[in-house]
Amino acid sequence: MRGGAITKRAVDPSEIDALLKLSGRIGRDPLLAQASSGNTSLKRDGTLWVKASGKWLADADREEILVPVKLAECLDRFRRGDPVPAFDESSWATHLRPSIETFMHAVLPQRVVLHVHSVNTIAWAVRSDAPMQLAMKLFGLPWCWIPYRRSGLPLAREIQICSRRDPRSNIFVLGNHGLVVAADDCAAAEALLFEIERRLATVPRLVPQANFGALEEVLQISGWRLPRDKSIHTLGTDGHSRRIVHGGVLFPCQAVFLGGILPILPRRTSVSGMGKRMASLADSSPSLILERSGVLMSATMSAAQYATLQGYAEVVRRIEVSAPIRYLTNQDVKSLVGAGNHHCRISTHEAMSPSTAQH
Repeated sequence: MRGGAITKRAVDPSEIDALLKLSGRIGRDPLLAQASSGNTSLKRDGTLWVKASGKWLADADREEILVPVKLAECLDRFRRGDPVPAFDESSWATHLRPSIETFMHAVLPQRVVLHVHSVNTIAWAVRSDAPMQLAMKLFGLPWCWIPYRRSGLPLAREIQICSRRDPRSNIFVLGNHGLVVAADDCAAAEALLFEIERRLATVPRLVPQANFGALEEVLQISGWRLPRDKSIHTLGTDGHSRRIVHGGVLFPCQAVFLGGILPILPRRTSVSGMGKRMASLADSSPSLILERSGVLMSATMSAAQYATLQGYAEVVRRIEVSAPIRYLTNQDVKSLVGAGNHHCRISTHEAMSPSTAQH
């Protein structure tokens, strides 16, 4: 290895291949990851291989998505409170930037770490009684509850405290955020992930179908479109879902990529009133809920925003009607939408074509 450069040859290619295959499987499951949310990592010989910022796990078998970081340097920066280290300049992966979640992966002692935005987990993790509910669901597993912390240093510090308090812990449920599992190889990490998914699985509510006649009438006066995924219309047709939507922001990606609380147009709004409201929302919200009818999406909605909307709808329809909900605070939301704090790092470069977006 010339001049200490980090290369693919510095790690067993079978291990990297196993992580990439696992990453792809996770990324292609919309109940586990949406767009570039979630990240995976592998530690070996002093190097932390972690998913790069903005990359989609689903692309693991088509693109370079891992970036190598010197683990000792990363931990030094963590202890000093410095930013995540950049890529190694002598590395082959000079075009990639480490995920903002890199510290979280670095502080855990296990060799393989998976962080997912599991729809089933988030549906429990947004509840104010989540620790009590999860204690029953995850009984017998070495798990920890992590109250909501902003991604980066705050979250990594909280996870490190929990891990040191109980070194057996390798499952971390993140309040209003997602799930982290850790193991010493990819097979064990995947098995653990799907055991948790099995335990936390929740059947979505049965809800009224979309009123496509009403939606089509609105489309006549706007450049908005219908989502191709019918389940998204749950946000408009189901009264309980609308109450959840109106209540606040459930998790960070909602704030960053869906503009916060999704706007709801009352059922009795006139067609002309709808047109004015939609025009005013063009630059602030990629989606619009029509009460009792369904959901419309803006013509400029990106594939990443759409994936986030899908995940959001799946979370909402899995929250029990009687569940007490803990929304993100105004301060939480402000810290997310401030400069440099887009923790999900979802690329929004590609607007969806009508053929992929239409119902």
